[in-house]
Amino acid sequence: MTRRQKAILYLTYLIVYSDGEYDESEKSAVDYIRSQEGVSDDDYQQFLIDVQNISERELYERAMAMIDECPSHEDKLSVFVWLYKLSEVDGTVHAKEVRFLLYSLKKVGVDFEEVKEASDKVPPITI
Repeated sequence: MTRRQKAILYLTYLIVYSDGEYDESEKSAVDYIRSQEGVSDDDYQQFLIDVQNISERELYERAMAMIDECPSHEDKLSVFVWLYKLSEVDGTVHAKEVRFLLYSLKKVGVDFEEVKEASDKVPPITI
């Protein structure tokens, strides 16, 4: 898997559990994102096994490290476009999801308006 794919998996995992619920629409959305990013079922199942006993903080730190190692700004931006799209999928953008997204953007130096603009160019997540 690429660094971008790993970062997407870590962060989507964190965001879908940030509101304490992992509903069917979020599961479908993660599956859609995985398919668009070329993450195989085997890689995803291994990822789920690997993260079982890892704290939220460690998951976040790993994600940030993967993003820092992305070769281009566009790769970094695409990670956050998917997170933005994912945060909207259940019909409610939770405050914790927004804080998480904004904090992460600031940490890696990506502007929220840039994410929003780029997400407008990406078709909605179809579930």
